[in-house]
Amino acid sequence: MSRRISLEAADFDSQINELVFSGEDTDRTEATEKLKKIMARIIKDDLTKRQREIIVLYYYRQQGISEIAETLGVAPSTVSRTIKRARDNIYRYLKYYFL
Repeated sequence: MSRRISLEAADFDSQINELVFSGEDTDRTEATEKLKKIMARIIKDDLTKRQREIIVLYYYRQQGISEIAETLGVAPSTVSRTIKRARDNIYRYLKYYFL
């Protein structure tokens, strides 16, 4: 099943790329590995249980918003809001590591 990527998600991805790969002499492989480790730590330690659960289902298990809502027994708008808040938190923590 293919899933559409919202403009908000694409913007989030571009913000992260700009933050992580903004240095001219940045080794992309090294920066990517650092990003993966930091993202895993942020998701594990700094997101709420609900945010972590929804981010894992959405990004890693490739489930859609309505599918996650049905699985968790919540409204799709709750899932959308939780993803937005999780992205905001992730970006805030990434700024700490890369700025």
